[in-house]
Amino acid sequence: MTEIFSKNGVSLDRLQTLEKVVRAGSIGLAAKGDPNAQSQISRQIGELEVALGMELMDRTKKPFQPTRAAQRLADSCERFVREVEEVSAEARGLRRPITVGAGEVVIREFFIPQIGKQRKGKESVAWVMRNLTWRKIQEGLAAERLDVGLASGLEATGNVEVTDLESYGMKLVLPANEKPDKRGWKRLTDMPVVVMDGDGKFRQFLADCERERGVILKIGAECTSYPQAVDLAEVAGWAVFVPELWWKRRKEWAARTQSLPGLENHRRTLQLGWNRKVVERRPEVERLVRALGGVKKR
Repeated sequence: MTEIFSKNGVSLDRLQTLEKVVRAGSIGLAAKGDPNAQSQISRQIGELEVALGMELMDRTKKPFQPTRAAQRLADSCERFVREVEEVSAEARGLRRPITVGAGEVVIREFFIPQIGKQRKGKESVAWVMRNLTWRKIQEGLAAERLDVGLASGLEATGNVEVTDLESYGMKLVLPANEKPDKRGWKRLTDMPVVVMDGDGKFRQFLADCERERGVILKIGAECTSYPQAVDLAEVAGWAVFVPELWWKRRKEWAARTQSLPGLENHRRTLQLGWNRKVVERRPEVERLVRALGGVKKR
């Protein structure tokens, strides 16, 4: 390590520049359209490549893309800077906030109520909530950008540990002026429905149901979050699929829920993920994970 940092071209400043490029996805995006910044970033990356003797940008792609080695260095740099900040903050009697990654509904309907249950009589904790997809949560936990993650589809790998919390399905909520009936899936042949964009597994499940039931769903809109989908459905007078863990907390939706035979077969499991190294360093994160059903008390 000492030998590496004694070389010209290797510095924390250059490594943080590399991290910025990796997070942005390219030199141009990291520079945000500033030609002077782009020139400086390119020079710093080039100096790092010469000093380290490795390619950090894949120049066969347009725009140039960070290599796997660049991604590893960026993650290591971020962890190093974060740990230095942690040590410095602790020395001054300060605490870093706990950073949580989850979907918007999970944050609103599951995690925030949990904070309310845990905070009584406990030391105050600062929070950072990030609305992320499960893939970004997995990456964030591995790179220690997140302290805790809540999602479906998380995997225990490396220092990332995962435990199941609760199983849930989907419900179809009708517009406020509509009542459920016995037509089942055929109800949706003349009523537009709002779905989530990018939810491949559920969309495949719906496609299978269309073939099995002999219906064609009218997709009125695709949204990037469930609250967005619900808001749009309410305004447009359309139906909307919502997660059961949110549906259970909205009692007024029960009378507007259309029964769809077979919908109960689509289940997901909300999972809690954390990084073992972070839990070992930060007692407040360990307490949170333990309270949510993760690590056992040592």
